Amino acid sequence: MTGRISRGWRLFKATFAILKAEKSLALFPVISAILSLLVLVVFIFPALMIFSSTGANTESWGVTQYAMWIVFLFAFYFVIYLITIFFKGAVISNATEVMKGNNPTMGQGIGASASHIGKLAIWALIQATIGLILSMVRNRDNIVATIVSSLIAAAWELVTFFVIPILIFEEQGIPGSIKESWNLFKKTWGETVVSGFSFVLIYIPAFILFFLAIGSIALGIQTVTIAAFGLFLIVLLATAVLASTLHGILVALLYNFAKTGEIPDMIDRDLIENAFVESKKKKTPAYSGGGNI
Repeated sequence: MTGRISRGWRLFKATFAILKAEKSLALFPVISAILSLLVLVVFIFPALMIFSSTGANTESWGVTQYAMWIVFLFAFYFVIYLITIFFKGAVISNATEVMKGNNPTMGQGIGASASHIGKLAIWALIQATIGLILSMVRNRDNIVATIVSSLIAAAWELVTFFVIPILIFEEQGIPGSIKESWNLFKKTWGETVVSGFSFVLIYIPAFILFFLAIGSIALGIQTVTIAAFGLFLIVLLATAVLASTLHGILVALLYNFAKTGEIPDMIDRDLIENAFVESKKKKTPAYSGGGNI
C-alpha cells in the first residue's frame, strides 16, 4: 500500500512536467471558466424574472413552478457540464499529443472535442442528470442522505475517470465507455485515488490566504480586509485553473499508457509501468492495446 501511495504522489508530480512542456494546456480551463461564468450570468436573469414573485422559498411554490425550476436547473447543469467536458477533452487530446513529442495547437484540441461533440453531449446529459439528482438529495435537511449522496458522487467520479478519453479516442458508445473506464480504473485504483487526493495540496496557498483574510477582519482595517479577500480570490481562481489542467493531464497520462504502452520521454517509465497492477488470479499485460491515440 505504501508503494501505491508513493507512485500516486509521483504520478501527480509527473503531470507538472507535461504542463511545463506545453503551457497552452492551461488555456482550455481558462476558456471553460469564462464561458461557464457567462452562462451563469445568462441563467441568473431569467431565474430572477420567473421566480421573483415567490422568491427562493420552495414551500410557497406550486407544482408548476417547482417543475419549471427543475427544468431550468437541469438546463443550467447540462450547459455547464457540456462546457467542462468539452474543454477537458481538449486538454486530454493535446496532452496526449505532447506525450507523443508533438507540439499541438489549441485548434487541434478544440477540433478533437468538436469532432465527438455528439457523444460528449450525451455524456454531459448523463452527468447533468446524475449531478442534479445528487444535488437535490444533498440539499435535503438529512445528514445521512448528504453523506450517502457525497459518497455516491465520489464513487461515480472514480468509476468514470477515463470516460472522456475513451469517447474521444475510441469508437465506443456511452455504455461501452463506462465499462472500459471501470476496467482501467481497476488496474490503477490506488494510484488514481492517491493522485486525486494530491490535488487538494494545490489549494493549500488559497486556504492559507482565506484564513489570513478572515483574521484580518479583527484588525478593523477595511482596506486590508478587502485586499486580503481579493488576493484570496485571485489565488483561488488561478489554483482552480491549474488543478483542472493537471487533472486532464493525469487522465491522459494514465489512459495513454493503458491503451498503447507508450511513455513520454519526460516521464519515468518505471513510474508509469508500476502504476498498473497485475491481476492476483491471472497475469495480464501492462496495457490492453485498443484505441487509436
